[in-house]
Amino acid sequence: MLRNINRYLPRSKWTKLLYLTCGFTSLLLLSTIFRTNSIEHSPFMQIADNPNEDSINDVDHDRADPDRVDAPDRLDLINQNPIEMKRKSKPTAQIYIGHEKYPKLNSMQRFIPQRRIVHLDLKGGAPKIHYFTQLFSFFNRIKATGILIEWEDMFPFTGKLSQAVNTNAYSMKDVETILSEAKKRNLQIIPLIQTFGHLEWVLKLKEFKHLRDSIRFPQVICFAEPEGWDLIRDMIVQVAEVHKKYGMDFFHMGADEVFQIGNCNASSALLASEGSKDRLMLWHMARTAKFIKQTYNTTVLAWHDMFAHVLESDLLHYNLTTLLQPVLWSYAEDLDLYLPRSTWASLQPFGHVWGSSAWKGADGPAKFNSNPFHYIRNHESWTNQFTAIYEDFEVVEGLILAGWSRYDHLAVLCELLPIALPTLSMSMETILEGRPLVGSYPITNELLQCEIPMELGFAIGCKFPGKKIYELINEMHAKKKQLKQYRDEDFELNGWLGRIADGYSVSSQWYIEVRVVSLEKKHYFLFYIYR
Repeated sequence: MLRNINRYLPRSKWTKLLYLTCGFTSLLLLSTIFRTNSIEHSPFMQIADNPNEDSINDVDHDRADPDRVDAPDRLDLINQNPIEMKRKSKPTAQIYIGHEKYPKLNSMQRFIPQRRIVHLDLKGGAPKIHYFTQLFSFFNRIKATGILIEWEDMFPFTGKLSQAVNTNAYSMKDVETILSEAKKRNLQIIPLIQTFGHLEWVLKLKEFKHLRDSIRFPQVICFAEPEGWDLIRDMIVQVAEVHKKYGMDFFHMGADEVFQIGNCNASSALLASEGSKDRLMLWHMARTAKFIKQTYNTTVLAWHDMFAHVLESDLLHYNLTTLLQPVLWSYAEDLDLYLPRSTWASLQPFGHVWGSSAWKGADGPAKFNSNPFHYIRNHESWTNQFTAIYEDFEVVEGLILAGWSRYDHLAVLCELLPIALPTLSMSMETILEGRPLVGSYPITNELLQCEIPMELGFAIGCKFPGKKIYELINEMHAKKKQLKQYRDEDFELNGWLGRIADGYSVSSQWYIEVRVVSLEKKHYFLFYIYR
């Protein structure tokens, strides 16, 4: 290109052009240097915890991945100084959780959560009533201290909500049996009712479609609409009235993954007065938490992801720090990446916090087989997180071990509950030891009377509730993998029974007869399972 320019310009003009270009480049470099310097010292920019790591800000744009929790946006926009967690002054009175002094540390000064709550997600593959007795006994043996029950459409709601109840829902007698069995085994019982997003189980129905925040999506309710608010309160009251008879020190109001807000007429009007979607969201969360707290004199919990990024002044304006306790959830193997110190710092004004790990339903929406490795790594990482931050808060209340049945109400089933019980036991043993066990789980091996592989695979002959389901489904998964590999790699199958042969209905009869015998043998086990 320069050669073409030089061809048509006199030498003197070319020299002038060269000088002008050099001068312009110098000015550009100087301005860039000053701009970089001003950015580095701007009071409105956030310095990353680790300058060698990329900041995480929903890079995959899915906003629904249970394996990641993005760093709060607020901290990318304000507070130039590196994140410094302010150490909470130690209370003068000794704190107890249960009958144990807080905090509980092992010999290596690693934090051990004293509340270990197992989440039971009943919106898919819900157990039969008699199974709960065996299940709660198992929870006692692995030293769980409580259960978090997410009923969704399996609760026998009455009135308007009865239209959304599952045809296989529990009866009220069943609910009372479940709760009494848990109480009998000294398990603390916490109900979970979604009060914001994840209301697909109601909003999917034509009877409630008009209450969607966005008419296209049955996830978020139009909470500013009086009818929507009445429906939320009705859910809370019906569940709480039963639970309070069995002890209800905590009530979980959900409130995670709210992907639409401020679209319906009532919420849009309220948005104009509140000033931002964040403040609109906080308004509803504060109203809901206040209703639960005042009506039932209980401590309210909420998932953290929708308010970890908001301004502290807004949290204080809506009194959220006194109305609820955040539950920080992340199901990834490396929490330093997905749950950075900046997230903890943003929630320090609350004083009391919880963590939430996962023991099933968090390594793929269609995964139905065992995968202990992922979940054990998640719990090892949670021990590191708790140990690093517990002194920065008044109390780290406990750990909720989430066991999702579906990613949401409209997704397929993840692994069934019995399949993940060995993983739950190994995860709990990891948390109680407060350190990585490097593939050695003596307590779990003694409890199950078998040795569970940490990597992909399964064991035969174990003893725990639902062991037969564990064996059959994991064996089916192994056989399906073998069959797929055979289909993809077999020399004769691909040569004479592949797509081309099938399309033209032409092949060698001899090879067909040889391969059919082999295929029948490989398919036999799958047919046996399906029957």
